[in-house]
Amino acid sequence: MFVSTYESAIDAKGRVSIPAPFRAALGGGNRIFLWPALDGSGCLEGGGEALMAMYRATLTRLPPQSPVRKALVSSIIAGSADLKMDDTGRIKLTDELIAAAGLDGRVKFAGNIDSFQIWNPEKHAAFTTAMSETAAKPETLEALGEAYNEVLRQHEMGLYPDLKLVEGGDG
Repeated sequence: MFVSTYESAIDAKGRVSIPAPFRAALGGGNRIFLWPALDGSGCLEGGGEALMAMYRATLTRLPPQSPVRKALVSSIIAGSADLKMDDTGRIKLTDELIAAAGLDGRVKFAGNIDSFQIWNPEKHAAFTTAMSETAAKPETLEALGEAYNEVLRQHEMGLYPDLKLVEGGDG
């Protein structure tokens, strides 16, 4: 799982080191897939082979001539760069990706559960502020509570056998 936020440098050749915890989350793979975020936020989104397998399984469920499938395949599959991580954990970003995210000098890596994002630090700060405001809204907290309770119900029905819940302590 991709968790936390890390800052790193991008060199003049467009090389950047993937944070060690993110490399571990890739499970030993050395392929990184990156594309400009679909939501227009200005970051890069991506992950490893497991993420692309999930997108493949998801997108192939859509009808082949569906405009939705075509748009997502064009943006994610055709629009991604297939990058190889070297032995030191670095990748070389393409000029197109650097321009799309406005990267120069420093970058922020942000965990996104099963994927990660690469941000211009200033854009990331603005995004984080906006997301903090959204997270504090009652409707956001209510949606989280509903989803959490649904997972608990499904766990009790045996649908999440590997889910470990925190038990009460001795006080």
